Amino acid sequence: MTNKKLLFIWNYHYFPFEKGKSRFSDLLDAFVKEGYQVEVVTSSFYHMGKVQRSIEDPKYQSLGYNVHFISEPGYKKNVSFARVRSMNRFNAGVKHFLKNHEPVDVVYVPVPSIKLAAIAEKWCRLTKAKCVIDVEDLWPESFQMIIKGKAFYHALTWPLKSQADKVYRNADAVVAVSQTYMDRVKQVRKGAFPNAVAPIGADVDYVHSIVNKTTIVKPDGEFWISYIGTFGKSYDLKTLIDTVSSLNQAYFSNIHLKLLGSGPEEAELKRYAAKSRGNIDFVGLLPYDQMCQHLAVSDLGVNPIVGNSVASLINKVADYAACSLPVLNTQLCPEYQKILSDCHAGINVENGSSIALQKAILICLKNPLKLAELKKGAYELSLHYLSRAKSQSDILALIASIYGTESQK
Repeated sequence: MTNKKLLFIWNYHYFPFEKGKSRFSDLLDAFVKEGYQVEVVTSSFYHMGKVQRSIEDPKYQSLGYNVHFISEPGYKKNVSFARVRSMNRFNAGVKHFLKNHEPVDVVYVPVPSIKLAAIAEKWCRLTKAKCVIDVEDLWPESFQMIIKGKAFYHALTWPLKSQADKVYRNADAVVAVSQTYMDRVKQVRKGAFPNAVAPIGADVDYVHSIVNKTTIVKPDGEFWISYIGTFGKSYDLKTLIDTVSSLNQAYFSNIHLKLLGSGPEEAELKRYAAKSRGNIDFVGLLPYDQMCQHLAVSDLGVNPIVGNSVASLINKVADYAACSLPVLNTQLCPEYQKILSDCHAGINVENGSSIALQKAILICLKNPLKLAELKKGAYELSLHYLSRAKSQSDILALIASIYGTESQK
């Protein structure tokens, strides 16, 4: 056990009673159980719901740790100047907050934002605290999807890349959600440094407890292919709609595509699906428990990330695995492709190819034994690679190692 003070700073944090089931909510609970005196600094703006929080509500101070809200104006669209302004306001608020804050032992900062991590690292150097960054995404690399032209991209993002390199070098310890992201950090670090690859993962035991209580009944003979997540430009959902519609028209009328989520492309996708005349069902954004129960009765999950994405081990693949759901994967990340193949937990499919997707679906539809093997493999994947409990334990051990103490986990 420890009595060290830990400060967690992130504007995208959300709480257990808000939609979703966050890696960081679970991790903060683990820090408290480990004996850390935890304080959370987050935004007044709830990013997932795009609304301002009722920060005076006493429920925010009943979680076992103190919560401090930084005022942030918010935004309506994820890709917008309003979002940049909102982030800058939050960063300025954090900088002011830290100036008047007493020293702590550990500052834990998810990355991005790069600027926020830089502010935290500077304060840690002044106060002799240890700064731990948790790399959730790669900036500016992820902007390649929206900035066209390699030369223009490099010129436009060079300042942010330089700042990211500095943040990666200056951290006292680094957590990353995948080996792919950790390798990016290692490009700018010389020699060994405290680190842990800790995928976001899923709470496997919790998921199993809720899917066993499901009341969802799939009609006899139907074959469900489910997608969970954002309806945005990062995902090739139109090719997925085309795929299922083509199979429906080829006399496989029992195949249904279930789209769970929401996002900026939702209206356009609904128009596109209506024209396709396929079995395309927009289920909506469900609470986490209901989402998992839906996945548990589905036959296949799908991870249709576009080809120029730099994403690695994302949230949805952990949820699919925890629900024992095999995945049709078009993502080009070698790390995910390998573990999916090694565990026999799904099928890697050519990116952007409706024909390849159709073939993979029919393999599973026509071969129940093959599908059963893939379901078993998905469960093994969740245990060995995408377990939130294991990731949490590795993070606790990493931070304990900085001080030469031993985690109780």
